[in-house]
Amino acid sequence: MNKLAVGLGVVIVAGIAAAPYVSGMVIEQRMQSVSALPGLSDGITWSLDSYQRGYLSSTATSHVTLAGADGTRYLIHFKQTINQIPGVDGRYATIQTVWVPDAEIKPQVEQLFSGKEPVVLNTALNIFGGSHTEGEFAPISKPQVAFSGGKMTIDTAASGKFTYAAAFDSLNITDQKDEKGMPQSAAFKGITLDANGVMDKKSHIAWNSQFAMKVASLTVGNEGALSGLALTSHSVRTGDDFAVDVGLDVAEADFPAAPPAFRAMKDLKFKYGVSRIDAPALEDIVKQAQLAQKQTMGDPDKIKQAVSMSVMSHLPALLNAGPKFEIDPVSFKLPDGTVALHFSAELPPGHGNDGMNNPMSLLNLLDMKGDFSIPEAVYHAAQTEAGPDRQAVNEQQLQQMVQKGYVTQSNGMLSTNFAFNAGQLTINGLPANDLLGVMGAMSAR
Repeated sequence: MNKLAVGLGVVIVAGIAAAPYVSGMVIEQRMQSVSALPGLSDGITWSLDSYQRGYLSSTATSHVTLAGADGTRYLIHFKQTINQIPGVDGRYATIQTVWVPDAEIKPQVEQLFSGKEPVVLNTALNIFGGSHTEGEFAPISKPQVAFSGGKMTIDTAASGKFTYAAAFDSLNITDQKDEKGMPQSAAFKGITLDANGVMDKKSHIAWNSQFAMKVASLTVGNEGALSGLALTSHSVRTGDDFAVDVGLDVAEADFPAAPPAFRAMKDLKFKYGVSRIDAPALEDIVKQAQLAQKQTMGDPDKIKQAVSMSVMSHLPALLNAGPKFEIDPVSFKLPDGTVALHFSAELPPGHGNDGMNNPMSLLNLLDMKGDFSIPEAVYHAAQTEAGPDRQAVNEQQLQQMVQKGYVTQSNGMLSTNFAFNAGQLTINGLPANDLLGVMGAMSAR
């Protein structure tokens, strides 16, 4: 019995003593398996360059690759210091990550951040496969750049769930003078970023996610100022159906150089979305883009070609899902009233093969509708900017549209609604197929 107890004691002590080294191997394997970063596009990838495993601590180097639209690849290098001593809170290791600027920019970076580490990320890895990261961005106080610094948190789970949050008090940038000798500047205040979702481990697509960037105020030199700015996006996958929308909201906008009627705007809203997208087809298109990205080393022309070919091969499935596009709304308030636009266009599901065999048949299947309204005072102010000759022509055309019933003139507002269904166009409920020929002739010029 005593021998058994001693034996068990030796095994337990040996296990505890070996835990840091074992966790070091686990961490290395985990870091090697990571490529895509949760919630970010496939144009941003992470790679492990080296790993020096130790007993209580290890070190590693890595880099993030950013693929620009023009095919340019930007590499940002990092260094990781891994502490392999388990904690009572469930963590089995902590990782500190710092940015390592390239040699050619290192002197400028050190000067810009006054010798401080620009970015420091502290990550705790837990035994259930999740992680919690707290990051700090160093402040900058220079004549051309003033940055308050800020903090960021990232949480991930083994299931693929992730959340991001970041906050920065202020960022002021003063650039070189423009052609008029005026300094170009931009001042941001109260910046926050929040995102969450679930990343598919196979496709690296965040099918269900939300993103929001908010800015309390933004001033760009003498050109204008915005307050209460919010950029948001949402995506959701239900079975084989995928939908995504993007929205922009601005509480108040002031543009001193704009015509008087357009200088002050309030409650500016712009939201558009696409739904009824065939998710399996989209997933394969993304995979082909990822493959082309690797095989062509980011060549934009070859990537576009590969994506175009993939889209064409999946076009029957995409059309068969009955895609729907919506703008709901574009609107903003001016001193003279509110300008508003709503629009939607959709195809009914189940016509993918028919559409490919006879593309013109899609025109009769297309269902479009929308409405537009604008204060008369705003319309006339816009025409004044066009010049007297153009203003007279536009005024005559407007009166003709009012007389035909295509435009409603009431209570100081001009408004209209339109619909295109079964190959027929109506405006304000009136047949208007004759306008299709006019518009076609105008577009052919």
